[in-house]
Order: sequence, then structure tokens, then C-alpha cells
Amino acid sequence: MVQGFGSYLNKNEYPNAGYIDSNMAFGAAAVAPVPLLKNVNKNNNLQGPQTDTVDLSTQQPMPNPLFGEEGMFGSLQYTLPLWFVLGKGVDLYNRHCTGEYNKSLPAKLARFGDRVSNSRLLNNSYVERAENAVSRTKNNLLSRLKNNSTVIRNLMENSTRPEWEMARFAMNTQEQELANEFNTLFERYLKGGGKSPALRHLIPSKEEKAFIKSILGPGASEMDKINCLQLRRINPLKYNNAQSIKAVLSQRAANPEIVKDILLKELGCDAATYAKYKANPNKYVKELRELALRAGKDMKVYHGNYSVIGPVFRRQSNMSQIGNKMLSIAKGATDAAGNAIPPKTALGRGVSRTVQGLMRGVTFGGGKLGLLIFVAPALVDMYQNAKEAPDNQKTGTVAYGLAEALSWVATFPASMRLMHKVGGLRYLGMTANQTEQYRDALSKFKEANKAGQFATKAEFNKAWEKVNAIRKPTTKLNWFEKGLKGLGTLITQDLEMKPAWKNPNLKGIKSLGNTLRGKKIGNFFRHGAGAAGKLGLFFGIMGYVLTPLITKPLEWIFGKPYDRHEEAEKKAEEAAKQQEQQALQDAAMTQGSSPEVISAIDNFNTQMEAAKNTTTPSVIPPREPKVFVKSQENIVKDNTRYIPSQECGIPKDSDEFRTYMPAQTNQIAQVQDEVKGLTAIEQRADAAVKQAYNLLSRRI
Repeated sequence: MVQGFGSYLNKNEYPNAGYIDSNMAFGAAAVAPVPLLKNVNKNNNLQGPQTDTVDLSTQQPMPNPLFGEEGMFGSLQYTLPLWFVLGKGVDLYNRHCTGEYNKSLPAKLARFGDRVSNSRLLNNSYVERAENAVSRTKNNLLSRLKNNSTVIRNLMENSTRPEWEMARFAMNTQEQELANEFNTLFERYLKGGGKSPALRHLIPSKEEKAFIKSILGPGASEMDKINCLQLRRINPLKYNNAQSIKAVLSQRAANPEIVKDILLKELGCDAATYAKYKANPNKYVKELRELALRAGKDMKVYHGNYSVIGPVFRRQSNMSQIGNKMLSIAKGATDAAGNAIPPKTALGRGVSRTVQGLMRGVTFGGGKLGLLIFVAPALVDMYQNAKEAPDNQKTGTVAYGLAEALSWVATFPASMRLMHKVGGLRYLGMTANQTEQYRDALSKFKEANKAGQFATKAEFNKAWEKVNAIRKPTTKLNWFEKGLKGLGTLITQDLEMKPAWKNPNLKGIKSLGNTLRGKKIGNFFRHGAGAAGKLGLFFGIMGYVLTPLITKPLEWIFGKPYDRHEEAEKKAEEAAKQQEQQALQDAAMTQGSSPEVISAIDNFNTQMEAAKNTTTPSVIPPREPKVFVKSQENIVKDNTRYIPSQECGIPKDSDEFRTYMPAQTNQIAQVQDEVKGLTAIEQRADAAVKQAYNLLSRRI
């Protein structure tokens, strides 16, 4: 409890002031002198009354800028444990995708979709007619748009292609991404885990470690151990003794690719065929799927070997995971006997594809770093908002936060595709086949130039003219379409650029000329402008088109979500406005006063000084209980003031010392007759103060 002390009446100045009985409620006010108003200062400005104040405000602790909940590292107490749990969930998902297909999670998800699709709820004539009607309407609408609009037809058929690896990853379909993942895993497995090959990266069991030691002995090199394990896993019946394994290892010096050739042969492939698959995995999805299923779960490797923190970030991947995922979204897949393999319905494939896409999105292809950077902080932010939100906003805040944390999984690749669709306006007037012909010709032109097949700059330019001629529109464009074509070219000017001529006659140190020519300053600005244009378009599509399609319906259903940062800004703005208003009032009070106001203040101070000088000293009578009376002449008027002070003027060892809480309403005590004259003076002084403030307010 905060205690305050009233102003103490000076005995010498007011000897006959009445006492307050100790039995009265705390806060009873005695007749205290009215404080003098400060006189006008040298700038002729009016200053307020001299008052003692009690600071009843509580001291708020300063927030920790580093480790508080809103500090730089404060949210780590939530983010790191949540990220750890999410990472374990990713590992659990990957383990359930491993092994025999029919027992794997992708197969179970696909079968679930098949059951729902074949249920009475969806498999009936009404639903079938509705689906057919929707399909016909969609096809008719798209057909009309394609036939009646060159721009719409171009947006549907043509698109630029990203050259940055991250962008290609986002635009790949799930089938294409799994085909690329096959290549990544196979190459890592061949090299023993990447740049720093080690047996532990291939996740050997205790039995496998014992087998390697018995075959090679304790002093074998790390690469010998890796190749020994690879050979045993691919064919344990053939490579199960020291003679067969060492025979292969002895040929490695003459043929460094011998282990790779053996692995591919056991999978039913060869080096030349695999090179074709690797060069264009998106084109050979089915073939790579069959290789992955043959390789199975024994072809496994750790991803994410970050030295000391490797066990935290790394994940385990194997070929059966990839093969099972690919098979669960394949259309018309059959087994060796020709029997159809589930999923048999579009919904079955869609369920498995959706789950795979979600895991791919939140983890950037299966890793845990994406969870730490994007997902976990967003979920923690949602939790903190929901914790502070009013009860009627908690549900909406949670729903909105979850959608916002995961929506980028869908909006990121969709925005990327739409961005390149808009960039495809550079091909306006060209057919889809014409665009492909141009790309093929450009690719061959770049390869020929890189090989130094153009002896002179003139030959180079002549070959380029033939390639560039393919881009000539076959459809006549109007001024609006030409403008759109120019816009598409502007925002994608860093894609499919004309290479610099490579002079085949420059050898040795002179070949630096070709390098400098390829790094010309114009290309630098083209890359910068193209990247800026595409990024601006990308974030515009994602932030203002696609994301609102997901989050706005949630706002309509649950209302506006609570945002603690937005609320803090509002409170700060309100506080700033209040301070500004108070500053204006203070400035108004300190304006120059009129002569009438100054005279009234001087008159008031003179009366107060006279009251002090004319008061007759007397002995303070002994303390007696006082009673309230209704006599008007013995009651102090309503304008009696009680001014709290921060310190008590009565010594603590005095029997007059007491503490009390200031009351919010005055309690009027009976006073002796000697105070009547002082009361009258006080009333006149109070009237003078009122007159002074009235004059001041009218002047302002």
C-alpha cells in the first residue's frame, strides 16, 4: 500500500487550527493554508500554483532488448524447442516412407484417397454429372479465351524458364523434383556422402562394420571401406568375400568409375543411359522411378553433414523413399505382372501429392533448415499473438497464424510460375512449338560458341541472326500487344541472353580476353534490372494476389486477427497524441498574461501574506475528540483544499505523528472560532484565483 502524508500546519503561523480526531477515517482534511501562486516571471508568463504532489505511479521494469520475449533472442526459448519437435516429425515422416511400397505412408495415403473417391459420397451419378458439367464449362471457357485472345493464349502456352537453381526447384512438379532428388542421392552415395566422404555417411549397421573389418582389415582407407559396403549392399550374394571385393578395388586405379558401373549394371542400367537420364531428369521420370524402386532402402545416405552440428540438422534418405513417393503419384503404373498399382483415382494421387508438397515446401526439399528459418518463428509469433489476444480474437488469431505460416508452401511456387508466365509475354505472337525451337537453337548456338566454332566475329553474328530470326512473331500484333511484349522482355532481360563471342585464336594468357568480354558491364546491368523486375513482380503476385486468397476468407470467418506489434504501435501513437495535447495546454498556460491577470495574482498573494502577519499566536489546546456539527457557521466551505505532500513535516518521535491515506472526498472537521477570520481570507483568496484563471482562459 502506498502511504502519503498531508501538509503540516505550522504552529507559529496557525496556532488555533483545529485537530483531526484520531478515530476519524483516514484522509480527513484539516484546514490547510492555500498555497501562494508563483508570481509572473521575467518573461511575463504565468506559472501554476506551488503544490506538493505524491507520485503514485508504479515503476515499470524496462524490457530486456536481447533476451526478453520481444528481444532479439527472446523467442529462441520457444523457437528452438518447437524446431526440434518439427525436425523429429520430419524424420518420422521419412522413416514411414521407407521400405516395401504397400506398407509405406505414401501408399496408405493414396489408398485412403481411393476409398474416399469410391465411396457413396463421391461415387454417384449426381457427383459425376456435376464433375462433367464443371469440366465442360472449364474447357469451353478456356477454348474461347485461347481462340479470341492472343495474350491469353500466350499466357497459357508460353513461359520463360528460370536459370537460377533455386527458382528451378520451386517450379518443378513433384514428379520432376523426385527425379532430381534421385540424381542427388545417387551421386552422394557414390562419393561416400559428398565433399568429405566417410563410411558413417552411408549409415552402416554394426554387422556391416564387422563385415568390412573382416574383409579389409583395420588399416583400410576410408574409400575402400565405402566401396566395400556399396558392393555388398548392391549384391550380397556375389560380393560376400574378400576375393570378389578386392578384385574390384584393384581395378579402381585404371577405372575410377568401376564401382559406379557395377551399381548401375545391378540396377539394370549403364553409364551412357544414366548420363542421358541425369542430363534431363524431368524427361525420364518413369525410368528413374524404376531405378529407385530397384535400389531400395539399402542405398541410403545422410544429408546435411554440418560437422559438429551435423546430428542436429542432418536427415536420412534412401532410394525406397523416393521410389515410393513417385509410385504413389504415378498415373497408370503397373507391377511386373501388369497389374495396376494404387492409386487408381485422381483423388488418391492428389492426397499423396498434397502431403509430399507440404513436406517439400516447409523443409525446402526435406531439410530442417527451412523449418528453423521460416516455419518455427512464424508459429511462435502466432502463439505470442494468441496469448495476448482478447478471448474473442484467439481462435481467429490461431487460424490466421497457421495459414500465414504455411501458405507460402503453395504461394511461393505458384507465384514463381505466374511470374514466368508474365515474363513469357516476350514470346507474344509466337507459338509454343516456335518457342521450343528458339530455345533449342539458342542452346546449340551457346554450345558451339563455347567450343570455339566461330572463327570470326562475323561468323558469330551471322549464326546469331539465324537463331534470333526464329523469334519473329507469326501473328501480327497491335500496339497494346507490342507494349506487353516489350514489358515481358524488360522484366526478363537477364534470361536467354546472347553470349559474348569466344575467339578461338586466343590461347594462354590471351584467353583472358574472352573472359573479360563475357563479363562486360552491359550484362551486369541487364542482370541487375532483370532480377529486380522479376523479384518485384514475384513479391507483388505473392503478397497482393495469392496470399490474400488464403488469409482473407479467414478474416471474414473469424474477424481480424490480433497483432501485438500493431497494437503496441497504436498505443504509442495514442501516448504521443496525449503528450502533444498536454504540451499545447502547458504552452497555453505559459503565454504572456494580461495586466488584469497579473494584478489579480498580486492581490491574492498580498492577502495571503497579510493573513500570516495578522494571525495572533496562541497555545495549541490539548487534543480532544471532535464531533461533526451541522452548524453552517462552523463548517469550512466546499472550496477547502487538501494538498498532499511527499514528506511529513512532523517528527516521527512526536506524539502528533500519524500516517494516513489521502481520501478522495473531503471530510469537514469542526474548527475553533479563531479560524473563522482565516477562513474568510481563504475564501476571498480562492475567489481571486478563480477570477485570475477565468481572465486567463478568456484571453486564450
